[in-house]
Amino acid sequence: MKSIAFGGEEHERLEVTVFGYERAASGDYHDDNWLSVEVSVKCGAFHGKFPAAFLTGELESFHAQLISLYQTLVGTAKFETLEGQLELQATGDGAGHIKISGEALDQAGIGNKLIFDIVIDQTQLQTSVQSLAAVMLAFPVRT
Repeated sequence: MKSIAFGGEEHERLEVTVFGYERAASGDYHDDNWLSVEVSVKCGAFHGKFPAAFLTGELESFHAQLISLYQTLVGTAKFETLEGQLELQATGDGAGHIKISGEALDQAGIGNKLIFDIVIDQTQLQTSVQSLAAVMLAFPVRT
């Protein structure tokens, strides 16, 4: 089990805990690369958790974009999932502040939606990028 977090330790925090691959490798790219995750959001007076499934490639793409954002502190990194349960847009202002705008759906396609913003700084972004790298190392894209 590995986690990726954005924000503070207790408040204004998004955390994705990856439990593992949903199934054993079978040779089919999509079947082999689904991860079983839990998303936890704490923003203002709102907090909640829900199970979801993400593809390893979605995390890999987001990681590459976050590295670029961390290096330049300007631009946008986007995380979008096939099932739409979590969408994130991290935008840098060039001065070390990163605004993460997100939408979370507690059930794919039909769930309740929470729209939130979390503001972090470049040091917190570095920690998030490192934790995402650790998740990708533990659960690489299977070909």
